[in-house]
Amino acid sequence: MPPKLSATALFWWGAGLIVAGVVGTLVLPHLFSRLGYATGFAFVQSVVGLVSALVSVAHVVGAGLVAAAFTVRALGRDTNDRYTGPAPYSPAKPGNEPPR
Repeated sequence: MPPKLSATALFWWGAGLIVAGVVGTLVLPHLFSRLGYATGFAFVQSVVGLVSALVSVAHVVGAGLVAAAFTVRALGRDTNDRYTGPAPYSPAKPGNEPPR
């Protein structure tokens, strides 16, 4: 059964999740530290645990999707589609002979 997403779509979804995970890792600690002072630490601590788990999952799933993209691309190729070099010589068609 063929996959629902093409190899290109898998690659870009994976790359997007990796970027989202990296941005989340860099930005969210600063955001939550500022929110903690404004609202109270109990609520922020419960949200931080959930968001950090989602960021960790985004890294792993993103890397898995990128690897899956390369696998789908490799398995989806037909062995008859390989480049074998230039086409063999075929004689000119009648009426298309080169001038002598």
